[in-house]
Parts: sequence; structure tokens; C-alpha cells
Amino acid sequence: MKPKNFSKTIVSLLLISLLAFGCCGSIMAAGGNGSGGGNGDGSGGGSGSATETTTAPGSGDGTGGGSAEPLTIVTATPADKSTEVAVDTPIKLEFSKNVAYATVRDANLKAVSLWIGDQPVAAEITMADDQLEPDLRNFINIVPSDPLKEGSIYTIKVDTTLSSKSGDVLTTPITLTFTTAGTNEAASQATSETANSDSGLNTNGIIIGLMAIAIVVGIVIIRRKKA
Repeated sequence: MKPKNFSKTIVSLLLISLLAFGCCGSIMAAGGNGSGGGNGDGSGGGSGSATETTTAPGSGDGTGGGSAEPLTIVTATPADKSTEVAVDTPIKLEFSKNVAYATVRDANLKAVSLWIGDQPVAAEITMADDQLEPDLRNFINIVPSDPLKEGSIYTIKVDTTLSSKSGDVLTTPITLTFTTAGTNEAASQATSETANSDSGLNTNGIIIGLMAIAIVVGIVIIRRKKA
């Protein structure tokens, strides 16, 4: 093949390669996943009374009377299995009898815990003074040390060591769950990174494929000119 023709062939291969890279650039520019800002969860108000669950209370006035009836939970906030719970929602439990009395108070504080998955959540368990605030003697409050995480499932556990002033205890342990509103940022970031990684692999594959096509086309052109 003449040097002039050979030079033309090289120029043709370079042009084809440039076109291939140009196509790849267009594909990469158009390959965005459109995941712009706006990470709001869209969880407007309207949760209504779904944040509270109620069961029939036992008899007795909460002062220790009605000992023939077992100790039971009356209400829970947030409600069991509720979703889209605001991360600043107060967590409290109401029982059918006085659980804040001095003789049972310390043990009852240890009977309640908050969990996320299989990990305990640091929280302060509090009760009112049943002598100063008798209307709150049946309540136990759970105050997390750190704000709750968005888009996470929490579990409230109460074991059978919980007892009332009259000595009644829970017949079975209590387990309540609720899901906070929003999106778990750690999980979302991991998903986004995986998607971006897959996109990068796909783009590289397209570039390699186009370059291979350009080389094959160049070889065919050279062979035809030799013939």
C-alpha cells in the first residue's frame, strides 16, 4: 500500500475513534439517573389517632386496688405497628394500675427498654411522682438520648418484672413496634453508590464495544484497499 493511502487509513481510524468517544460522551451525559434533590418523604400530617393504641384496662382505680385483675397495658404512643411516626414524637406507655409507686418504681424503670433491630437504644425511662402527680401514676415515658433515626423500625419491650403498687405483674412480655417517617440516609446512600457503580461499569462496557467496532471497521477498510 502506498504511503499516501496508508496515511489516509490512519486518519480514517482516528476519525472513527473520535466519533466513538463522542457517542460515548453523549450516552454518559444522557445516562443520569435523575436523582436530584428533594429528599423529602412527603409524609404530611393526618396521622390522626393512629399514634395511640388502646386495650381494655383492668378494674381498679390505679391506686393499687383491683388486685384480682392482672396488670395490663392500656395505651401506647406511638401505636403498635404504626408507620410514618415523626422522629420527635413522645414515647409513652399507660398501664391499668399504679406503676410509679415507691416500692416498685426502681424495678419498673429497668423493665422497659427501646431497641432498633437487635441493638438497644440509649434512653431515659421516667415516671411522675405518684404522690405529687397522681393522675400520671400509670404512665411510663421513654426519652431517647439521641434523636430517633428516620425511616427506621423501633421496638419497645416491657418484661414481666413490671409490677403495680398492689403487686400485680404482667402475665406476658410486651413488644411494640413502630416505624419513623422519612428515609434511612445510610441505606439510601448505599443504594445510590451501588447504582452509580453499576452505571459506571455499563458506560465502560459501551466505550470498549464502540472502540472494538472502530478497530474492526478500520481493519476491513485496510484489507479492501490492499485487495
